[in-house]
Order: sequence, then C-alpha cells, then structure tokens
Amino acid sequence: MTLFTVFGLPLTRYGAGCALALLAGLCVAGLALARRGFRYGVFVRLALCVIPLAWVFARLVWAAQDMISAGVGLYMDIDSGFDFLETLRFWHGGYSLMGAVIGAILGAKLAEGLTRSPRGSLRDALALGLPVAILVERLFEHGTGLGLGRTVTADWLANLSICPVIEGEPVHPVYLYEAVAAVVILVLLLVWAKRKKPLMKRFLVCFGLSQVILESLRADGHMVQHFVHVQQAIAIVLAVAALIGWSREALSKPGRHTAVAVGWLLTVAAIGVGVWAEFGVDRWGKPLLAYGVMTACMVLIAVVAGDFARMAER
Repeated sequence: MTLFTVFGLPLTRYGAGCALALLAGLCVAGLALARRGFRYGVFVRLALCVIPLAWVFARLVWAAQDMISAGVGLYMDIDSGFDFLETLRFWHGGYSLMGAVIGAILGAKLAEGLTRSPRGSLRDALALGLPVAILVERLFEHGTGLGLGRTVTADWLANLSICPVIEGEPVHPVYLYEAVAAVVILVLLLVWAKRKKPLMKRFLVCFGLSQVILESLRADGHMVQHFVHVQQAIAIVLAVAALIGWSREALSKPGRHTAVAVGWLLTVAAIGVGVWAEFGVDRWGKPLLAYGVMTACMVLIAVVAGDFARMAER
C-alpha cells in the first residue's frame, strides 16, 4: 500500500512502519543511555551510526541471498554477473530484518569507538531497543503477505479472528507470534538489566534461538533459497556468536575448559538434531513432533548459553 510518492519514489505503509520501528528502537536505547548518565551527544552519534548501517545491511543481506540463487535472482545475470549498483536502488524492495539487526549492532560498536564509551555500553542500550523495533516492524507486516505461515490444522486456532485466510484456508499469523516473542525478550532483558547483567549477548541468544523456530513456521517464501530459510540460518549464527564470546571469556579463567568443551559438544549436537527436525517438518508427517524436537534443541542451547554466561561473568 503506497502512502505517497517523493520524487516519483513510493513510500509504502510497510516502509513507513520500518522507519518508525527504527525510530522507536533508538528512542528506547536513548532512554536507557540517559538512565545510565550518558550525554545527549553520545545518543546522537549512536543514531548516526546505527541508522545507515542498519539500512545498508538490511539491503545487502537480502541482495546477497538473492545472488546465491546462481543466475536466477534479480541481481544476477549469467552473462554480466552480479550488478552491485542495482542493489543500491532500494526502492525496488527487498530487505532482511536479520541484516538490519546485524547492521545496527555494528553501528553501536562503531559508536562506542567514536565516543570512547565503555566497551559494550552502547550495544547493551541498543539491546533494549531492538525488541521494540522488531515488535513494531512485525506488526506492520500485517497485510503485506510477509509473516504468513502454514495452514492451520487446529480447529480452535483456525476459528480465531487472528488467522489470515489465504485461498479459503486459515494460515498461521507468524508475524504476530514474532511480535509476542519480541515482547517476551524485552521483558527478559529488563529483568537482566535490573540485575546489572550485560544484555547484547543475551538478546542475541533469545532472539536467535526463538527465530530459528519462527522462521521455520513461515511460508511466505521470503529469503528462502531452494529449501534453506536464509534468515533461520542467520538466526542460529547470531546465537552461536554469543556463545563464542562467552566461551572465550570463560576459557580465560582456570578450570573451565572441560565445561566449555562439553557445552560445545551439546550445542553442536543440538544444532545437528535441530536441522534433522527441520527436514522432519515436511517429511515425518508429524509436524508437531518435529517442532517439539526443534524446540527442545533450542532450549538445550539456551541452557548451555546460560552456563557459559555464568562462567564468563563470575
């Protein structure tokens, strides 16, 4: 839905919603910084770093996955190859939420260096803003065709008004599930913030592991290459990145090597079984069983992450 045009370029309702989401997330991050005694100029520099990097990475990650399609994507041509300049024409559409999250985090890290702020301080403030931004973005997916899932088979859920009807069949409103997940993550981060815990790695684990399951539920075809949900793969990478950070800190302390090694063995095994369960969603004929196994695997990784965090922060 186009709201209006600027210099011949359309501004859609969803595009405006994404801009509002970024603004809301930055406002929450700014409030977190203010409560911690940071000056206004630090917030301005944070915003100036986060906004362009979030936008650029959202676009580039989407274009990169399109390039993977080996000649059949929008920016790939068998004769001329990858047209990088075409990716800059953002009005053609095509963005990745995972790319935006990565870009925003890199922007916060850059701002820490520019403002000489304590390591991780701006990223922790941003961690509180990211679930709010994701919540707003998910709500604006309504009516766009994004965030729609598989056909609902449970009668009690199919009869609820929240389920969109596509070609006469009710489908899962995954974007609403993702919005609820964002609220839950925000509440958890607020609890950890009150306990003076570092937040960014915790955000990465919560968001990444929950999104592994929620991306699997999506059936909108967004960023799916062959049988791979690209954003699902990025989600588990985000969680693993947090585990790597914690395990490195834990290994710097004596007596932690065995526990870290066992944790990584469990994590690798959980990822492997999770991949098997992802294939099982379509192959086993028992999707509830497959999602149950996948969820158990993500919970196991979350437990390992909690153990790594405790070892690193003691």
